[in-house]
Amino acid sequence: MLEDLNDLQFFVLVVRHNGFTAAAKASGIEKTRLSRRIAVLESRLGVRLLHRSTRQISLTEAGLQFYAQCRVVVEGANGAFDSVANLQLEPTGLVRFSCPQVMAESYLSPILPAYLAAHPKVRLELDASDRAVNLVEEGFDLALRARSQIEDACGLVARRLGTARRVLVASPSFLARHGHPASLEALATLDTLCRPSEVQDGKGRWTLHNGTEQRQLIHTPRMLMDGLRMQLEAAVNGLGMALLPESIASLAIQRHQLQLASEVWTGAAHVVHLLYPTPRGMLPSVRSLIDYLSIHLPASIQERSIDV
Repeated sequence: MLEDLNDLQFFVLVVRHNGFTAAAKASGIEKTRLSRRIAVLESRLGVRLLHRSTRQISLTEAGLQFYAQCRVVVEGANGAFDSVANLQLEPTGLVRFSCPQVMAESYLSPILPAYLAAHPKVRLELDASDRAVNLVEEGFDLALRARSQIEDACGLVARRLGTARRVLVASPSFLARHGHPASLEALATLDTLCRPSEVQDGKGRWTLHNGTEQRQLIHTPRMLMDGLRMQLEAAVNGLGMALLPESIASLAIQRHQLQLASEVWTGAAHVVHLLYPTPRGMLPSVRSLIDYLSIHLPASIQERSIDV
């Protein structure tokens, strides 16, 4: 099929330049090759396309009709190649990006506007959900994930950009009422706010670390909800203690709406990775976003970290 398309291109070249010699000079293709390939094309079609003389060529009736169709095909093919070449000249086109909603709101929303302003020809589709997408099968260009380890990065580049934890927080008024617990056992007596997936047999279970050991905090949930923003609001309003990502809790702590319920125990640290296919053949639009995130995302993560 590729040879067929080349033969159509050769035929169009010869007709446009009104001869084999002129077409060879314009294209850099040997005159003998042009003549041989068009002869093969005529043999395959079973008709003569060109009247040849020592000084000029002219189209036969079949050649005239065939040329009209060939020109459309060749111009379309050239346009397809040009469109890809243009994509490779500067960042342009659609980039599909997957990221957990919390990280999109906390880490990406402050920095993405500047990227889009600097690259006006790039369009960004951000899938902000907690679903772990398959980049290759679902056609995503890159994904942001925060996990203790990346299990499904086979064939992908996993670039480490920072770490994030969950921290125990409650409102100042809530902690004042309960005397700011000092031990894990005292923390277990507090009303808590957690996800249904963290509850077993009516008891909430959080795995906590203190730098040297890992323990499980078994507690009684006052309120169950999947939405982390709802947990944040409930904690600010003094309904209980929550184990929230630093990225969500940091601003409320800065505003003195929340305090750390423990400066010893935290959730496990998760490494924030940027995942993307190997760079070979990568478009400038995708490369530019990877480079931008590699520079600006670590600072965005660090700004929302909490000293414990």
